[in-house]
Amino acid sequence: MSAEEFLPTVHCLETLVPELLQVSNHPSAPTQSKNCLTLLACDARRWVMIRSLYDRDSHFFIEFETELFNCADWLKKFKEKVDHYKTRSFSDWLFPEYTESFTNQFIATLKSRYTLEGNDIDKLLSTAIFSATDRTLRNHLTQLSQLKTPFLERQLINPQTTTKKPIHKFRKRSTAAILEPFTTDPNFSYAGTLGFFTNDVSTIAQLLFTKINGEQRLFIHHDYVVKEELRETSADLADRLKEIWQETPTPPLQIAYHSASLNQTKNYTIYPVCLYYYQRAYYLCAFGQRPHKTATQAPVGWYNYRLERISKYQKLPWDTPDLPFSKSEIINHPENYAPAYIQQELDAAYGFDFYEKSDLTLLRFDADFAQRYIDNSFRHPTFEKLDSYQEALVLIEHLNLPNPRQILAHIHTYSDAAYYALRYRHQDNTVIMRLRAWGPKVEVMFPNELRQRMRQDIEQTWQFYQKTMT
Repeated sequence: MSAEEFLPTVHCLETLVPELLQVSNHPSAPTQSKNCLTLLACDARRWVMIRSLYDRDSHFFIEFETELFNCADWLKKFKEKVDHYKTRSFSDWLFPEYTESFTNQFIATLKSRYTLEGNDIDKLLSTAIFSATDRTLRNHLTQLSQLKTPFLERQLINPQTTTKKPIHKFRKRSTAAILEPFTTDPNFSYAGTLGFFTNDVSTIAQLLFTKINGEQRLFIHHDYVVKEELRETSADLADRLKEIWQETPTPPLQIAYHSASLNQTKNYTIYPVCLYYYQRAYYLCAFGQRPHKTATQAPVGWYNYRLERISKYQKLPWDTPDLPFSKSEIINHPENYAPAYIQQELDAAYGFDFYEKSDLTLLRFDADFAQRYIDNSFRHPTFEKLDSYQEALVLIEHLNLPNPRQILAHIHTYSDAAYYALRYRHQDNTVIMRLRAWGPKVEVMFPNELRQRMRQDIEQTWQFYQKTMT
């Protein structure tokens, strides 16, 4: 067993102390805050007790010489395992083995679910949860055996004795039987905290989500190019969007947005769908009015708005006159205006501008370079290596290209090269930056539009270095 399998989620806590459900259903009742803190401290005690009985990787795991045990047996061994156990706080017990991101999310969930203020959280985190009597701990063991999903079996030891008080002892259940509350949380799970990853980074992140011997061993660095003074504004907008997305249906927004490519700020009416972190900044993916970059581009459609370039925003009612999109279209066809649709389009072609036209390109790599750096890498679902240069020839013969003979002759010249096919988005900066990074190790065979764009960029760059600066 490990700390990951005993995550102290809200669902788990409400399973251990069902009275918490009443607090969540009536968060504003008088004296509820104090009662909630008491129940949460009780919850934490029970969580520690369960880990002491079932989590072999825990430093306070307890083993008994016999199958049956009582509270005195448990407490004696617990004291031997943990020094100063009575003075350790809620925070000391629950968080040392979990990452800061988990801790922050756990606290945020407590605050929202039970309507707790910051001072309530401070009081809870500093509470010494084991400053309780032995009788209270004995009652905990009894109650753990009486829950809907019991964590212990309780057995009467002196059934034939009628003149004395009944004596009970406890027996552990199988580990599989008691893990259900830790694995069936509908709102929060250890894997769920990593659900925002759009690729398989989460596979390794799950393995190293918790600390190891008190040390965090996984760190994920991402470039964030937004200026410091704009980050707080972006965070405020993200927090506001979180509230807006809780409304049903999601309302439209009017935003003031500065387009860097057009170098102008204008108002746009949009339907916000989701946030994406991509290429060193956060973007709001939305449908609606958008910066008009070319004469052929429709004024209404999908667009990725850089979050820090949104200077103003306001929520609009659905009955606002002259909305640029149809409420009935969005409400009746939610699958076309959802994060899943955006991810589907991102998977269909390489590039972040998922709303742009896609096309097929053929790339020629230096064979040695490809063997070292490309063949065993994943770039995009559509990035596929061709088995041989003959397959590249067949591909070109089946396409309606304007200059197939020239391309075919060129491929014959480089029969030992590695050829890759890729679907990409037109005019997408991600595509251009990737090709520039590969430099002289890659050549765009077609389409001619992309080939000429790369040629133009290389020629302009070459001009910079004509003059010797020594």
